[in-house]
Amino acid sequence: MRGRAHVRTLFLRSLGLVFVAAFLSLAAQVRLLFGARGLLPACPYVARTPWWVAPSLLRFDCSDRALLAAALAGATAALGLVLDILPAGSLVLCWLLYFSFVAIGQDFLAFQWDNLLLEAAFFALFVTPLGLRARDAPEPHPLGVFLVQWLVLRLYMESGLAKLLLGDPTWRDLTALVSYYETAPLPTWIGWWAHQMPVWAHRLCALYTYLAELLLPLAMWASRRLRAPAFLGIAGMQAAIILTANYGFFNWLALALTLFLLDDGHLAGLAARLGRRLAPAPAPPPSRARTAVLAAATALLVPLSLVPFLPFVPGGLALSRRLGPVPATLAVLRTINAYHLFASMTGIRREVVIEGSADGVTWEPYELHWKPGDPRRAPAFVAPHQPRVDFQLWFLPLGHRGPWPYFETLLRRLLTDPAAVASLFARDPFPAAPPRALRLAVYTYHFTDRATRRSTGAWWARTLDGYSRPITARDFSPPR
Repeated sequence: MRGRAHVRTLFLRSLGLVFVAAFLSLAAQVRLLFGARGLLPACPYVARTPWWVAPSLLRFDCSDRALLAAALAGATAALGLVLDILPAGSLVLCWLLYFSFVAIGQDFLAFQWDNLLLEAAFFALFVTPLGLRARDAPEPHPLGVFLVQWLVLRLYMESGLAKLLLGDPTWRDLTALVSYYETAPLPTWIGWWAHQMPVWAHRLCALYTYLAELLLPLAMWASRRLRAPAFLGIAGMQAAIILTANYGFFNWLALALTLFLLDDGHLAGLAARLGRRLAPAPAPPPSRARTAVLAAATALLVPLSLVPFLPFVPGGLALSRRLGPVPATLAVLRTINAYHLFASMTGIRREVVIEGSADGVTWEPYELHWKPGDPRRAPAFVAPHQPRVDFQLWFLPLGHRGPWPYFETLLRRLLTDPAAVASLFARDPFPAAPPRALRLAVYTYHFTDRATRRSTGAWWARTLDGYSRPITARDFSPPR
């Protein structure tokens, strides 16, 4: 059993689970993010943005009810993939609805894994049968399998090459992970333990990252004996990231894609160990028409998929500019992308803590559910849900991606309409009435060591860097 019919079915079910998580995560916060009283309201955005810059079904109705309905419809369509019912139609609906959110999502849906989910759905179409169930369909065409594998290769190879090409010194001397665990946007308590490892162990982990990204993916086209260990090696890296930090559905999606290192023989061997038997899928010769269509798609998509990564390659930016509207069109569609995960590391963790005051003398902090605040609160697990505001606030003190309209709106809401953002906070010091003023406290956070953790119970140590001036409702112009 060297085909990939069973791998395809397992992948599509896994992709469906990822889509379910992505849509339900959106449903839980879509009004807060994009609703009429949200931080980046969808309706004003689509009103001022040309349709070719933000093509989306939500342009027809961007009300709070429509936003929630679209997210729940996406989760329902994703269940079609999970249950293996009309997989091709379910996949198209998932792509269309998620793209509709990404197109109007602005800062909150600008992550590489949002792009990867769209691209995974697109390339999955080349192996997805048109019938009622994938499990009853013939083997996927080898060219369709190659296109999915090409995405897997780019995901890992581009991330590995970006670490070398962008010149981050910590990746070159293998110290990137010395600070990684405590500077991850939303670390876990296992990340605290990983941070305690000696420097030599962090260096070995960095070296292993290079191995998993630059070498092991090439085993997709090696012998079967090499592909299973390569899959386990990459899966081990993804599992380590899942255990130590919260990146939403990203690592689960990457694991699902990595299944294409395996074939049905690997799954049959695993099934036999569990006392099960996998029946071989029918493998009729592919039609000439299908082969011709997939050959044309491969000839187009393989070189086209290299375009987004050109700016990372020496001399590639000039070549990218000579391609006219192609890079900009790809950027709008978000379905063929570049990947450069963790290519530049953050060495110091700074956090902005919002404080409020009713009298201008006593200041009380707001506590978000998931981002670091109280040093005694353990970093928690929240993935595959991604709390988009908590996550986005990690970028705020870095200072290189502003201005941040959503943050200005958040401060305005706290002063004038706190009920609209109340769901963000685990601790709201002003539940009855809004504060008279806010200020921003900037702290540098570090993970504590074991001795400090034992003696104080604190997971974090923090030092105050300074305060902003007081902010009142008069500081904001009326919302448009």
